[in-house]
Amino acid sequence: MSSGQTLLHRDVELAAVREVLSRIRGSSPSVLLIQGARGMGRTTLLNAALSTLAETGAVLLMARGHPAEREHPFGVIRQLFEPLMAAGRAPPTGLTLDEERKDAVTPDVLHGLYRATRSFTGDQPLIIAVDDVHHADQQSSEWCSYIARRLDGLPIAMILTSADPGESGGNDLARDLAALPYMRLLRPAPLPHLAARRLLACQLGTAEQQVDAEVALACHQLTRGNPALLHELATRLARTGVSATRDELPRVLEAGAAAMTETALGWLTDSDSGADAAGVDLLRALAVVAPDDGLELAAMLAGHGQDAARVAAARLRALGLITGSPPGRFPHPGVQQAVLAGMDPDERDRLHRRTAALLHRLGAPLSSSARHLMSAGPTGDPLTVTVLREAAEEAGGNHAWQDATGYLHRALAETDDRDTVLEVTAELGAVEKHRDLPACLRHLRTVYGRVKRAPQALMSMTPFADLLVTVNSAEAGEVLAEAATTAAATPQFAGADLALLFAAQALLWGRSAGQIGVRRLGRSFGTLLTPAAREFLSALALATGARGRNLPRMLAQTRRCMDGQGAVPVTAVLPLVWGDRLDEASYWSERLVSETRDEGSSTRLALALLARAEVRYQLGSLAAALRDANDAIASAREVQAEGFHAAATACAARILVERGELEAAETALGTVRTYGDWHPLISGHVLDALGRVHLSHGRPRDGLLTLLECGRRLTAAGITNPACVPWGTNTILAYTLSGERSAARMVAERELELARAWGAPTTIARALSAGSVAHEGATRLDMLHEAVDLLAHRGARLEQARAMLRLGIAQRQAGDTGKAHETLAMALRLAADCGAVRLAALADKHRAATAPRRPAAPSANGQDGHPLTVGERRVTDLVLRGMSNLEVATVLSISKRTVDTHLARIYRKLGIHTRAELAVILTGLSDHDAPESNGHADEPVGERADEPTPAALLEDL
Repeated sequence: MSSGQTLLHRDVELAAVREVLSRIRGSSPSVLLIQGARGMGRTTLLNAALSTLAETGAVLLMARGHPAEREHPFGVIRQLFEPLMAAGRAPPTGLTLDEERKDAVTPDVLHGLYRATRSFTGDQPLIIAVDDVHHADQQSSEWCSYIARRLDGLPIAMILTSADPGESGGNDLARDLAALPYMRLLRPAPLPHLAARRLLACQLGTAEQQVDAEVALACHQLTRGNPALLHELATRLARTGVSATRDELPRVLEAGAAAMTETALGWLTDSDSGADAAGVDLLRALAVVAPDDGLELAAMLAGHGQDAARVAAARLRALGLITGSPPGRFPHPGVQQAVLAGMDPDERDRLHRRTAALLHRLGAPLSSSARHLMSAGPTGDPLTVTVLREAAEEAGGNHAWQDATGYLHRALAETDDRDTVLEVTAELGAVEKHRDLPACLRHLRTVYGRVKRAPQALMSMTPFADLLVTVNSAEAGEVLAEAATTAAATPQFAGADLALLFAAQALLWGRSAGQIGVRRLGRSFGTLLTPAAREFLSALALATGARGRNLPRMLAQTRRCMDGQGAVPVTAVLPLVWGDRLDEASYWSERLVSETRDEGSSTRLALALLARAEVRYQLGSLAAALRDANDAIASAREVQAEGFHAAATACAARILVERGELEAAETALGTVRTYGDWHPLISGHVLDALGRVHLSHGRPRDGLLTLLECGRRLTAAGITNPACVPWGTNTILAYTLSGERSAARMVAERELELARAWGAPTTIARALSAGSVAHEGATRLDMLHEAVDLLAHRGARLEQARAMLRLGIAQRQAGDTGKAHETLAMALRLAADCGAVRLAALADKHRAATAPRRPAAPSANGQDGHPLTVGERRVTDLVLRGMSNLEVATVLSISKRTVDTHLARIYRKLGIHTRAELAVILTGLSDHDAPESNGHADEPVGERADEPTPAALLEDL
């Protein structure tokens, strides 16, 4: 009858046991009823009482009730008396038991049993011990009650253990015995947390101090101080090697929850109580529906009414399997996991499917039904497919793309119907384009393979007719162009909107099928546009702008697509940039980024951020532009949109060059392929940025070859507008640096012709500014004056700073140092405001050279009054030329760490934090240091004053 538990914190209970046993030594009767919940140590206390048997000299009659023996009449009585008779002792007088008797025992039989019991007390006391008396058969239970009331004057002690009131049979005997003067009721209390700590230490074989107090408290709270559950928990920890330390607390609770649940479930399962059986059903149902739903749904799922569920829930709370606040929740996730793990897999699947059907009928969110269908195995049920597709649509509407993808994957596993598979695959493509672009392209191939054989399935191509897909994949562009041709040839299979969507993608790739959309749209241009018509107009504006021939038409198309229903296409921003409408572009790019963040599509967000980065770059907000470019890179990587990743990286590289971070720019471009399976416009930006990096590093030949390849690819794709990619203006610099002045002039003339044909002032100014380096004298000055005038009040501050810098240098070389000084000061302010470190450094250098020399005031320490030492000024001079710290160290033959130390000390002296601030703060100081000059002090010997040198051009990028 051993319980296997360690007896802790039971001093009061043991004292009561000793008192009961002392009474029989004085020939007085006593009855001790130990009553409590399962696991509270009833059997352990009974064993402690019986361990003192030798002290009393009493005869022991011992039995134990069990649910399996409740149908055997007199089962417990036989356990009490048969061991004595088997030992050769004569049967007690009056002991006659009828095995066939099933009904209530008669008074004669009870009295006969009473006499038989008294016969044992002739020469020594008697102890009658019955464990789990609530499981005794009816006849034995009646006998226990009968004899307990007739012990006056007899040296008999009855020690009984029984379940708590509310459990099977747990309340009847206690009620019968309550009035007896010699009856004592013991109800063992839960162990306190200090005792729990000692129990854990004992089971783990360690000192109590090595059991963390927080761990002991958590285990006590989990088991509610139930000794048996604590014992099982500690045994599990010892077996699995989990230590009771704070670092291991999550593992302790996980293992403890599993041990506690398995033990308590075993108690409920072994019980013959209807309430316990209902508790098992309710617990399993709750494990299936939690955590989204609670006891109400679990009761419906288990088939129990409210009253039965309330009783069952109270039993589960008593065992600590569910909590009371919040009601019907598990105290630890491990409890739910253990319950589910202990269920039959088929039964678990059946409950999940029943829950899904019930939730669907109750009108719960579709995601709730879908979660349960996903937890069960596939059955091929058409209703399951329908619910999963509806749930995916709901999840997509909430931008929960990952959930939608999971639902649709499961829907594909539920059906073999070809039409359903095609529809679900198309829906999956619509979702995947927002989270996994390569997967979307795979679905496109699958769907298109079916459409080629059955044009009537053309509608299934709709989700893929999106710039997010086609711009990132030439293959997708070709497929959608073919779809546009098919839609035109079979109008009965494609409506007007679908045809426009296909034509928009064809137009983006320069395919003739795009003209079909122009004809369709022309008939409804004056009416309110549908979302499909707006997408087509956006693509049409891009195509018009790329050709560079009709600026007013492109702007009209762009503004028209911003009217009508639905969201504004992200692509509408680029035509505004090309058309020199930077204020409008800034407004729309800010709005689109905000709207796209709410949408939750990483693919669309990458494009929106990329568009805003381009706008901010043109406006001269380089720091903000770089942040957007880096965020676009991160979003593109997340969805594996290689085209957007390449475009954002190219944008970031251009910005880094302007900021003087040449090594970072080259490193960034090294992370993307130069040539990829994406739109030619993206390839053009990548090659243009790479060409600029080559020029900045003093590799003009490499830069020239890269830029010429960029121009070849763009021209082949029909993108001839210099506003789209400024590869031509950069080619002018490359030719000049390579010493091919005549080739540079030819490119300059062509670029200016294309720019004037386009008509955007900033594009014309850029061509004039860059083309000026291929000319000299008055021609150069005239071109730069026109460029500066065109850029006034246009908002393109970076291009304005560059043009003014070139004009100031040209004025200085022409000998007009006064105007040069004024122009260069304006260029410096603009460049510093933009964060363009290289331009600011160059403007500062030439401005200092044009300033009239002033005598320096001697300082107290013998210096010239400048706050920086000579060594520090050598470092700042090189830094402001755009050199990195490593390059400065190489030139000065010192370590990079020394350069870092110099710059840190310089920043502290001047109270600044960035190189741009350094350029501005040293502007006022450089006038004191300017050498006497006639305007040509920086020109190498042998070079003409009005002819830029390769070194000067290299700085002026």
